[in-house]
Amino acid sequence: MSQSQEYNYFGDRISWLDKRRMQSSLAIRRQLYDGFIQKVGGVSGKIILDHGTTPDTDHIDSNCFIRWLLEDGATVYATSPEPISHLESHFSGLIVLSFPPKPDHLPAVDFVMSSAVIEHVGSQADQLQYLRDIFSLGRGVFLTTPNRYHWLDFHTKLPLLHWLPRPQHRRLLQALGLTFWAQEKNLRLLSRKDLARLVWNVILEQEVNYSVQWMYPKFLGAVSNLGVVAYRKD
Repeated sequence: MSQSQEYNYFGDRISWLDKRRMQSSLAIRRQLYDGFIQKVGGVSGKIILDHGTTPDTDHIDSNCFIRWLLEDGATVYATSPEPISHLESHFSGLIVLSFPPKPDHLPAVDFVMSSAVIEHVGSQADQLQYLRDIFSLGRGVFLTTPNRYHWLDFHTKLPLLHWLPRPQHRRLLQALGLTFWAQEKNLRLLSRKDLARLVWNVILEQEVNYSVQWMYPKFLGAVSNLGVVAYRKD
C-alpha cells in the first residue's frame, strides 16, 4: 500500500478494452455489494469505514461501493495512505480521515470495508496484520479480493502464469518487464483457502464470536473474486 502511489495503474488514457474491463468489474462488484446488503440487512443509518480507498476518479468501478453506500443511506468515512481528500467533493457526504485511523478517534463503526486492498499490502505476515488492523476498527468487516485461481490475473492481464508457485511467477514477471507486479510488496494474490486461513486466524485471536459468510461471484467461467462478511454476534 505505501508504495502504490508510485505506480500509474491505469495509464494516461482509457482504452476500449479498459472500458470493457470496467463494465465487467462494476457488475462483479455490484454482486458483492448486493450480497453484503442481503447479509447485513441493509446499511441505512449504519457507519461504514472504507479502508484503503483509491484516489482514482476516472474509472466507473473505482470507489463504486462508496457511491452505493451513500445512495443507500449509510454514513461513510474513507481513509488511505494515498491522497484522497479530493474525494469529499467527488462524493457528497463522504468524510475523509487521516491515515492510519486510530480506533479511539473513530465513531462506532459498524463495518470496515476493504475492497481489493489486501493483495497489495505485502507478505503473508503483512496481510495477517492488515486483517488484524481492520478488525480492530469496527464491529464487522466486509472484504473483497481477486481470486488467485481465476485463470486471468486482472493486474497483469496475463492468463495462468499466476498459478505457478509464487517465486517462479515473480521471476517470470520480472523477465517480462512487469517489475512492479513482480514484487511481493505490491501483489500477493490469495486463493479461497489462503483468505479463509488468514480470516480465521484473526477471528480466533478475538475474544468475541463472529458470524462469517462468504461470496464467490463468477466471471468468464470461474470464481473471479472472494468476498467475506464477518461481524460480531454480540
